[in-house]
Amino acid sequence: MLVRGGNITSVRYDTPFFVINDNLVVLLKYSTKARSPWGFTFTPDEQNHLQSIVLGNKIIIGLICGADGVAAVPFDDFLTIAALRSSSVHIACYRKYGKYYDVAGPDGNLSWKISPSNWQRILKE
Repeated sequence: MLVRGGNITSVRYDTPFFVINDNLVVLLKYSTKARSPWGFTFTPDEQNHLQSIVLGNKIIIGLICGADGVAAVPFDDFLTIAALRSSSVHIACYRKYGKYYDVAGPDGNLSWKISPSNWQRILKE
């Protein structure tokens, strides 16, 4: 869906991130579960790695919810529901059929719901 939109001029893989158009850093996390809720764990190393690249970069965390879709969470919003810790952090995505994603972490829920198709909007920002 991202490539078909025509807004991507380059994609580079810089473990564990994808760098799109040299200005958008994407971390993809995958849950194999077939139904909601989908769970995602962020290790202390992953949290530190995210923090180390935040300066000067736009970071999006793509939570791949099995075959259902992807919840794209900007890093700043991620921090509101899961402040960085020295222990692993668990994030959960919930979605009722035909609805948007609810995303929750140890520090609360996102105050807004995420459209499964908001990747195009994110690329235009």
